[in-house]
Amino acid sequence: METKKIEFEKLRYAYITIKHFLETETYEKINSLNDKIEKDLALSGDDNLELLEKFVKKFELDHKGFNYSKYFLSEGELFDPGAVIVNLLAVSVWLPLKTIELLTLNKINLDKPKLPIRPDRHVLDLTFKDLITWYLEKEFKTSAEIKYEIVK
Repeated sequence: METKKIEFEKLRYAYITIKHFLETETYEKINSLNDKIEKDLALSGDDNLELLEKFVKKFELDHKGFNYSKYFLSEGELFDPGAVIVNLLAVSVWLPLKTIELLTLNKINLDKPKLPIRPDRHVLDLTFKDLITWYLEKEFKTSAEIKYEIVK
C-alpha cells in the first residue's frame, strides 16, 4: 500500500464533494466511508454503471484502469431469463414456508431459500472511500492501494 501525504482541507473537500454527489444522485444517505454502491446504495446493473459514468464525466477522471466486471455484475447477469426463472421458483418455495412461520407466530423456523438468487460470480463492489480515492488521484485507484496521511 502506498502512503501519500495530503492536506486536511483537500481531503475534507473531497469527502464533502463526493458525499454530496452520491447523495444527490442516489437519494440515499451516506453513513460511512465503507458504504458500498451496490450493497448499501442499492444500485445494481445499469444504475451503478450510469452513476459511475456521471462520476467520471463530472470530475474529469481517468477510467482506463477501471474494470467494471471486477466490481459489479452487469444488467444481463442480474436479469437474464434463467435467473428470473430460478428466482420465481425460489419464491414459490419461500412464500409457503414464510406463511407457515407467520401462522405459527414464528414458533416454527424453516430454512427458506435466500432471495434474490444471484449469479455465482463474486464481485468486489466499490465503497464511498474508493470513490474519494479515485477523485483525489484523478485515475482509478482504490482505498486499498493508497493510504492518506494528513499533513499540516
